[in-house]
Amino acid sequence: MKRHLILISGAPGAGKSTLARPLARALPAALLDKDCIDEPFSPNDRGSHYTQNVEPKVLQGLLNLAELNLQNDMAVILDVPWTHILINSPEWVTRIQDLAKSTGSPLTVLECALPEEILRKRLTQRSFGRDHVKLTDDGWQHFKTTDKIGEQNPLDHHIIDVTQPAEMYLKEALAIIQKAY
Repeated sequence: MKRHLILISGAPGAGKSTLARPLARALPAALLDKDCIDEPFSPNDRGSHYTQNVEPKVLQGLLNLAELNLQNDMAVILDVPWTHILINSPEWVTRIQDLAKSTGSPLTVLECALPEEILRKRLTQRSFGRDHVKLTDDGWQHFKTTDKIGEQNPLDHHIIDVTQPAEMYLKEALAIIQKAY
């Protein structure tokens, strides 16, 4: 696969990594997962300190790594909950578009979508420490607001129904990416 910038977006627990990992193998593409960088710095904190001080540095580091790979004619998958980031901080929309343009890379955004009740069930089942607060009644309402659950990604995107079997939505994602060429 030639250079291509692919964003996998969706709420925490929506299935971004479940899509991104086999997609990276199938293309092939470099996979840059935000959680892999977040964990050492802030394993369970996603509060205001994190969003103001840690997350912008993590995101810029991911874009720097993506640029390096794109400049070497590789496809890159960024596994990040982009929707709320791009809505809350529109400068990231420009940075992503500029990265795709400056490297001559097609930009494809895949949004993992599922009903709220299934999302809550998945977060409960995976039982990550950072999810515990989200699963309380007050925490759930706060999570839905801060993570923009149910809102649209501001970048042009393709909705991937992640309630269907994984092999089905992987096939759908591959078809979307192939159409970019």
